[in-house]
Order: sequence, then C-alpha cells, then structure tokens
Amino acid sequence: MSEKTGGQLRVLVVDDQPAVRDVVADTIRFAGHDVVGTASDGVEAVEQAALLRPDVVLMDINMPRQHGDEAMRAILAAGTARRVALMSGEWRSMGLTREGLLKEGAAAFLEKPFNVTELFSLLEKWAAEPA
Repeated sequence: MSEKTGGQLRVLVVDDQPAVRDVVADTIRFAGHDVVGTASDGVEAVEQAALLRPDVVLMDINMPRQHGDEAMRAILAAGTARRVALMSGEWRSMGLTREGLLKEGAAAFLEKPFNVTELFSLLEKWAAEPA
C-alpha cells in the first residue's frame, strides 16, 4: 500500500446511494485525502480494491449484489486494502453487531448518519500510523 506516515490516504468509497457516496467522498477530500475510486455495491468494491489497492475502503453494509460485510471479508482475505471501515444505519436489522464486525476485521464502524468529526479523527489516526 502507498500509505505514508502523516501523509495522504488513498480511499475507496462504497455506497449504493450516489448522494451518500458523493458526500462521503467530498468529506474525505476536505480532510486532505485522495478518493481513488468509488463503487456502488460489494462486487464492485472487491473489483475496485483489487485494481486500485487503496489504503482504506470506507463501505456501506446494506447494498445490492453483495453486502459490505461480505465484501470486507473478500478484500481483507485478498490483501487488496490495508483497512476496511464499515458504515450503516441499518446494521441492527441485519442481525449484525459492531463487536462482531470489528472481530471479523473491520478497522472501524461508523453508524449513519455519522459524525464528520469521528471520520476526520479516524483518517488522521490511520494517516499517522506507519505503513
């Protein structure tokens, strides 16, 4: 991965709602990081992660074709992203737990609508960590 200590992260943003995807991407850019790509479902996320090899994948859970938690497992198993952070407003109704997702490898979990300050803090923390 191309992550540098204290540097700019390369982020892949995944959400099936274009407006959410755009807002999240703009927020990441505002924080000084590079959005290297976007995807609208888990299948695209796995493909884009393999192609782009981002430092971070920030991904919704409830999406068509393949849910984010399933795509996270595939991306982490393939080693095509350093971190996968999940976000959702519907995770409880899907029978998922925050603790379970973190145990499965999620670097973080953001509940939608998420606090922008929380996202900024996570990005800053990850950018400061050695590659």
